Amino acid sequence: MDKECSDEKRNNEIFGRHFINNYLERRAMAKYNHDPMDELTRYLLMAFAAILMACGTHFFKYPNSFVIGGVEGMSIIASTFIPLTRPQLTLIINIALLVIAFFILGKHFTLRTGYVAILNSLTALALDYICPIEGSLTGNKMLELVYTLIISAFGSAILFNLAASSGGTDIIAMILKKFSSLEVGKALLAVDGIFTIASIWIFDVEIGLLSVLGLLLKGIFVDVIIQSFNTDKFFIIITTKPKEIGSFIRDDLNRSATVLDGMGLYKGVKRSIFFLVLSPKEAPRTRAFLKNIDPYAFITILNTSKIIGKGFYLTSDSE
Repeated sequence: MDKECSDEKRNNEIFGRHFINNYLERRAMAKYNHDPMDELTRYLLMAFAAILMACGTHFFKYPNSFVIGGVEGMSIIASTFIPLTRPQLTLIINIALLVIAFFILGKHFTLRTGYVAILNSLTALALDYICPIEGSLTGNKMLELVYTLIISAFGSAILFNLAASSGGTDIIAMILKKFSSLEVGKALLAVDGIFTIASIWIFDVEIGLLSVLGLLLKGIFVDVIIQSFNTDKFFIIITTKPKEIGSFIRDDLNRSATVLDGMGLYKGVKRSIFFLVLSPKEAPRTRAFLKNIDPYAFITILNTSKIIGKGFYLTSDSE
């Protein structure tokens, strides 16, 4: 009996190591080939974003009653009239909205959104049970508003970058868009704005004004973080050593480039002009190589974002 258990344990360990090694090899090859993100990594990142946002809500948003839009804002207001906790109300509202979305917006949208929304709600519910918080952690509402925005914006940026959604008022905005001429952004701002402004009357002026400020700043925070995620480097290289540089780009970086023939205006010397886009990690390596192989190369490096093409898709989804 002990021998059978020992053999089974050993087999499980071998299987586990084999599975992990295969996954790591596939990811390394995909990274080298600049392939789109696989579904497992995608859903792990979505889970991370959902849990992160739930932590921000539990530790900063709920205790201070910040109504910065979203289902959490709805639940904060509703909790003043209904004898349920804010995490419980958030879960109930999310489930109700997902049921409506299933019939109006379709199965695909509902399943993807529901994964994040339900995980976010259950995490907040678990935190409320494991680590209940009464009142502000620091007593400094402005400081906690900043942390609320940073955590929420970071989680939202991850989801937007994955073409995913946290559900909640996003569902209401999508429904409004379907049955009206409102754009999603304007519809979302309208829905969130109603609850945020209502917080001035339901709570006090300080909480209400901080909530309005948070709603206005949230979009800026999200845009800044998304831009930092998507920033790549656009190189324009003017050189007299096209073979060496082309070989480095093709063989070492596993990238490609557009090469044009050019001529210097001052001396009329023929040169090659490379246009290529690299990730921030590849840029320093490329600069060092260029400095070594052709110290006289003229190099322009620009920050750019939203690169569409092979090697720069974050996921396999098309927009």
